[in-house]
Amino acid sequence: MMSDLIYPTLDLFLYALKTSLNTTDAETQKKQAAFLEQLPSNTKFYDPDIETEYLEITHPPQINFVAHNKTLEGYYYAVRLNDTYGLQIDCSINNQTETQPANSFAILKTEIEQKLNKELAIIGKTWLLSGWLPENSSQNHEDIAKKCYYALFKDTPWQPDKGTFLDGKVFEVGRSQYINQSLKNVSTSLNSNEHHAIITIYNNRESAEKAAEFYKDWMGLFCYRSKISWAYWQSRLVKDSLLNHYKKIEENRKITNQSNYWQENQKITTSRQILNNIDRILQQYTIDLLNLSFQKQIIEINLSNYQLRLALMKEKAGQNNQLDFLEKFSELANKKYLPQITKDIENMQLGLQLLEDTINATRSRIEVEKSERERNFQELVAVAGAGIATVSLLQSPAKDFCSKESRKDIFEKIPYFCDYPFSSSLMVGIIVGFMVWWLRKRWR
Repeated sequence: MMSDLIYPTLDLFLYALKTSLNTTDAETQKKQAAFLEQLPSNTKFYDPDIETEYLEITHPPQINFVAHNKTLEGYYYAVRLNDTYGLQIDCSINNQTETQPANSFAILKTEIEQKLNKELAIIGKTWLLSGWLPENSSQNHEDIAKKCYYALFKDTPWQPDKGTFLDGKVFEVGRSQYINQSLKNVSTSLNSNEHHAIITIYNNRESAEKAAEFYKDWMGLFCYRSKISWAYWQSRLVKDSLLNHYKKIEENRKITNQSNYWQENQKITTSRQILNNIDRILQQYTIDLLNLSFQKQIIEINLSNYQLRLALMKEKAGQNNQLDFLEKFSELANKKYLPQITKDIENMQLGLQLLEDTINATRSRIEVEKSERERNFQELVAVAGAGIATVSLLQSPAKDFCSKESRKDIFEKIPYFCDYPFSSSLMVGIIVGFMVWWLRKRWR
């Protein structure tokens, strides 16, 4: 048949963070437990708390599994790469002599997915499809690769990047994982429809067996790729969060900038509540801005590791191999991801400065308003004090002046004063208070 391969093999490489920014010990243990759920229950697991570039964390490193389909065979291989767990699940047709149809990969995928705990939160995954052609085969490598691909992903376009590997042909599909997803539809589970696939069609068994020596290299390369894609996607989420914070602060700023806001005798407590709200949002904004810079650093570190690992693979494979197509991803990271995040950081830092200016302006206006109200209160106290003092001073003399002996003098000419001494004293106090207010205002 025109789509036959010998020993079709499917490998799933998936990655989950062991630790991340601000992860607690309890959260780290929970992530470790979730990763262990992918392995057989009797697995001997060893993960010391040390920093390591590549550590096999099970004994034995390769754990064979019993397939549901007896014609299949496979194994688990688990490692830790610094702060990330990596898991390879390998499954193949248990027959290395007879040809198998390309749609056998659908059977292999079903077997692998039955081994997975779909609750595991992952940062990326890659499917690696491989097999070799029968002797003297005239089949077209790309036609077979395309049929193998569609056995796994029926409704996705075939738009591969191409190269050569160990005298065979290699194809990569799914270069932009996460990037085309909506913010609302992002998935971090194994159920994600996003995919990245490498299909290798070898010319003979010897090449396929030699390719098995590159599994550790693929493990590292795919890990760095996944972390770069994940960090860029996280940066998009962080940017969206920053924009939301900025909008909230702008809403509060517009309230305080209304022309009648400070003229309507707003309560100081209300203004302070607005200021506290802006302060709280600004703290979250600052944390997100640091997180954005952190994602950039993740991309830079893993991009360097990706390029180094790819260079080592090229050297290991020899000069007759063409793996340059794998450099397109590093170009994407260099020309799109990093410049985009750098520009976002610059813009958001400018936004931070504007927000700080907004807070300072709001705080100044509150202090001015507070000082003005305190001054008005002092004016009231001074005027009221003058009036009350005048009333107090007049009451006692008024009684004496309005006695029968004194009424014969000038006070009998103003009987109202003697008939209503308190009211008269109060009127004089008000007049004195008004004079005090007028003089203070004039001298200010």
